[in-house]
Amino acid sequence: MLGLSVNYLFTLGSDEHTANLALTLTRKLTCDVIGSYRCMNTSRHNENKRTDTGRSASKRSSSDRSVLIYDLSNTQASLSADIEKSGWKVDLANTHAAAEKCLYSNEYHVGVAVLTSIEQFSALEEILTKHQLHWVAVVESNVIDNEKVAGAISDYCYDYHTLPCDHQQLVATLGHAYGMSVLRPKPAIQNLIADEETQMVGQSESMLSLYATIKKSARVDAPVMVTGETGTGKELVGRALHNQSPRNDGPFVTVSCATIPETQISEVLFGSDTTTGKLEEANGGSLFLDSITDLPATQQMLLLRFMQSGLLDDGKGGQHQCDVRIITSCHNSIDDAVKNGTFREDLFYRLNILHIEIPPLRERIGDVDSLAQFFFNKFTAESMGRIKGFSQQAKIAMHQHHWPGNVRELLNRVRQSMVMCESSLIQAIDLGLGTHGTADGESDAPTNLDEVRAKAEGDFIRKALERNYNNVTETAGQLGVSRVTLYRLMKKYGVNIAGSGRRNAASVK
Repeated sequence: MLGLSVNYLFTLGSDEHTANLALTLTRKLTCDVIGSYRCMNTSRHNENKRTDTGRSASKRSSSDRSVLIYDLSNTQASLSADIEKSGWKVDLANTHAAAEKCLYSNEYHVGVAVLTSIEQFSALEEILTKHQLHWVAVVESNVIDNEKVAGAISDYCYDYHTLPCDHQQLVATLGHAYGMSVLRPKPAIQNLIADEETQMVGQSESMLSLYATIKKSARVDAPVMVTGETGTGKELVGRALHNQSPRNDGPFVTVSCATIPETQISEVLFGSDTTTGKLEEANGGSLFLDSITDLPATQQMLLLRFMQSGLLDDGKGGQHQCDVRIITSCHNSIDDAVKNGTFREDLFYRLNILHIEIPPLRERIGDVDSLAQFFFNKFTAESMGRIKGFSQQAKIAMHQHHWPGNVRELLNRVRQSMVMCESSLIQAIDLGLGTHGTADGESDAPTNLDEVRAKAEGDFIRKALERNYNNVTETAGQLGVSRVTLYRLMKKYGVNIAGSGRRNAASVK
């Protein structure tokens, strides 16, 4: 447009007046263009600046920190306002019910517990005990002199301030508490629980395979036999089968064949004229018979007859139908019991339509941390909140222990350690495992958790290969991995099956 205007003026004539007018117009249009250019650049700069500011604000809002202020005295409104001004999202609870509602509805890393009188202590102690946050106590100086109050603050709180307190110092303390809370690893226990009620924990390959087998077996109504060493959780598997089956609305009844006297087992199972048997109680649901190999011969025959007909005597000379799924378990070799004649072979085949074997804990040592943390969370109230977790030394000891008692032994050791521990972290000696568990004194013992896991995984692969006579295809299928992945893991952990004989060499297919 500038060029067109100037050319037009010059076409009017070449006199001095026209030339001056053209020059003036040229300068004006040039200034206008430059001004417009500057405005456009300024506008773009401001737009970019607004966009950057918006992004920063978005980042700040996505990382907002929340704090619960539990103040039964309702006297710390200015404290709440100052904390909020410092960038915290504040939830204020002036009653016990309000605090419980906030704590169950939201996730907090830190909390402020205000205590202005001893009368408020019992309610405050319940909150501190029940909800394991990084609490910062704000306490009247005369109240903290009370022995119980001082003990509770020492056990459950990250820090404390006495009233009147410096609000900015308190905000700084909250920041430190929040930072420490974030650093603490969160146990992903919820993701590791296959069934909320049965509380089965673990994400090792063998446990994932077990979960899949339970899911498949639960869909059908056939009898299931669960085998495994003592303490592996056979009843938990039985309960998971029931809970995931179409019978989950019916009863789940358990009977331990090993603990009932032989003279009473028949009445317990089948009932009498005056009592209802466990089979009848389980009608419409599932009956779990633990230690089935301890069932006497006479009752084996009666159980076989029931499984063939589904009929129970009604005590009046007649019979009636009983709809129940039978789930059995045994910890010893039922094959040996069948061979030596102490357990009926025909009953075995009736009971063993579906078979689930639970791996011992030593073969899924990678689950030890998750299991230990799960039990720690379960019994944390018994430690009065003073114990924060497991030391690195304790974790290494747990990974090196052989666990002959399996998960039940781990549960007992963790619970014992939470009673005996005198520091903030459970040590190996609190677990009764010594400094290095059962591997103490071994010159080649692993020195860190990565080495422990690598050794456990390598041993697990070796044992799986041994069970399948070094047949890589069958072993890979059992472990739920491809042959290529299994070969890679064998190379990684130095598992060598070469030179194991003609049969073994031929089995690598």
